[in-house]
Amino acid sequence: MKRQRADELALCMKKLAHPQRVYVRSGRLASTANGLNGVRAALADQVRVLLQQLWKDWEQDATGLDGPASAQQVQEALEPLAADRAVELMSQLAAECLVWPGAGFMERSATDAVARRVAQLLGPGAHWWSNYDPELACYSSAVTPCTFDGLIAGTDGHRFTVLIQVGED
Repeated sequence: MKRQRADELALCMKKLAHPQRVYVRSGRLASTANGLNGVRAALADQVRVLLQQLWKDWEQDATGLDGPASAQQVQEALEPLAADRAVELMSQLAAECLVWPGAGFMERSATDAVARRVAQLLGPGAHWWSNYDPELACYSSAVTPCTFDGLIAGTDGHRFTVLIQVGED
């Protein structure tokens, strides 16, 4: 049953991806210690793995910029989110371009359904984080070398999901 849920989680996340714009990753977290801080640190390590993949795709467009953020920098950028807000932002990042308002990657109704399913698979006790700043109403802590990025990450303490949208204007 656990393996089936992990497989479904990976399939759902792949549905939200878009070439060189929306990157996704999911899987199992390494064992965590130190409670929620340990979970957050382990999740930041997984975000870092996705950032390294993204960097390979964007390296030629990011000349003169530093490489991907360290796991510590990612961890510092993560702000906690309520599950319903995380689902909303994940759906929005998968559907709509951060750079060009009105330009889309997928139908919002489709991304809404997939994002809701991702949250269901992680369960009601999942923890969610983002680089979204609710006070500024924008993604404010850059975790990539790109001009724009938005990050949503969630975990139930054992499995995780990460979605990052990037773009240049």
